[in-house]
Amino acid sequence: MQNSTETSPATTEHLTRAWGLPECITISAGSIIGVGLFTVGSSQVGIVGSSIIVATIISFLLVLWPAALYGEMGGSLPFAGGTYSYAKRALNYPTAVFCSWNCTVAMIGIAGASALAFASYFKWLLISIGIPYDVDDRVAAVVCIAVFGYINYRGVEFTGKVQNAFMYFFWTMSAIWFCVVLKDVDFANFIPLMSGIPADFFVFAKVILMVWWCFAGFETLVGMGGEVKFPQINIPRALTLTPFIVFAINALFFWFITGLTPLESQPMLTDSAAPYATSLQLAGIVGLPLIILCVGITFGGNIGAMNPTIAGPSRYMYVMAEDGCFPKIFGKLHPKYKNPYISVITVSVVAILLILTGSIALIAAMCAFSQMICYIIGFISYIMLKKNSPELPRYYKAPLGIFGACFSVVTFAVLMVLSVDMDALPYNIGFCILCLLYYFFFVRKRTKPVMSEEEYRSEMVAPTAEEKKALDKQYRHWQMGAYGVFALSLVMYAVAIIMH
Repeated sequence: MQNSTETSPATTEHLTRAWGLPECITISAGSIIGVGLFTVGSSQVGIVGSSIIVATIISFLLVLWPAALYGEMGGSLPFAGGTYSYAKRALNYPTAVFCSWNCTVAMIGIAGASALAFASYFKWLLISIGIPYDVDDRVAAVVCIAVFGYINYRGVEFTGKVQNAFMYFFWTMSAIWFCVVLKDVDFANFIPLMSGIPADFFVFAKVILMVWWCFAGFETLVGMGGEVKFPQINIPRALTLTPFIVFAINALFFWFITGLTPLESQPMLTDSAAPYATSLQLAGIVGLPLIILCVGITFGGNIGAMNPTIAGPSRYMYVMAEDGCFPKIFGKLHPKYKNPYISVITVSVVAILLILTGSIALIAAMCAFSQMICYIIGFISYIMLKKNSPELPRYYKAPLGIFGACFSVVTFAVLMVLSVDMDALPYNIGFCILCLLYYFFFVRKRTKPVMSEEEYRSEMVAPTAEEKKALDKQYRHWQMGAYGVFALSLVMYAVAIIMH
């Protein structure tokens, strides 16, 4: 490889810009809402009870600023590769490659864990409708990954349509389930706001990490920035709205699982592979409510998480291949579907290998640690881009951006250290060593690219006046919906506290 500072070509010029604001939001929300919420996140109710809302608010605040920071970077540098693309410009190739490897394995892990969660709830669904089912969860999970690998193989336009359908279906089924089981909520199951917080600080840190994992993944969108229409507008808007939508979904589901599970039985949720199904069983609620729940989670929430977590890492592999930091074959685009299909197939295969571990908790701990590393590198990249690239057009500016990035570096680093999982840590360390060895032997002669004005300005096609008006109208509708459900979720907790 050449050791030069030649301008890096725009790696996204052959990708199809097909996604508007709805796809951006459903991809962002879909990559978050799924395995975390329906497995390790909701199981924390078994530890803290209705004080789960405290951990939820903390987690929301921990991602609100980062989402805005990524919105600013994503609008300014709308290329495939997300944090990798920012780090290679702001810092250097070693850091960018290290970040990309960790981000890739985290998202693939989420895909595998989502497939395992799908299998758990699918089993409950079949049992609840009277169909005998005694198949290893890993078999159904592998089939699920194979299906979504094919969907992503078909290209970004098809993936976006499928993602919209699954997320809209999930939101509809969730609303129906909420209405059906609302009458069964017992306010006696709620406890005073702070009373469930463990005295052991490290235990509560682990709870926050698992709930935070129900918010992580918003950066998946910027990893696919080369496939967003009017990215300077749609990416920041999607990333500033998504945390509010995700908070509302998480908080509402936590509210219901708390209100439905008898107070004395809540500790039994801690080790459940399907906490919501377990909750209904403990409450003696079977039949239609359980079927609606499992249909919504299985064919909406968990499946909705698999699309972006297969598509996202494949774009990281694609852009690294384009830069010469990964074998060139991973940068090959399908002649018809215009997507990095070799990378998509590879991601699917690796996800299947992770599924064979059969442990959602282990995968969650590994992924959370890797994601923390990537976010910290992303925040540092933001600071350095502000300092060293003042000429970069910033169509959206995160409020108090530099301070927010510094604050996020510190808080994420502290949380990562406090919540280290000793079972997962050896895997994380081993993976990081492999990454460093890979860089030393194959990539170390590469240098940071110099980005030209033409490279980023060529991506910034401005909408016409009519298009801008339509974009603004669409955004207002999403704003009303996002802020509306956010407020609703807070009101429901206030009601529960008063009624208790």
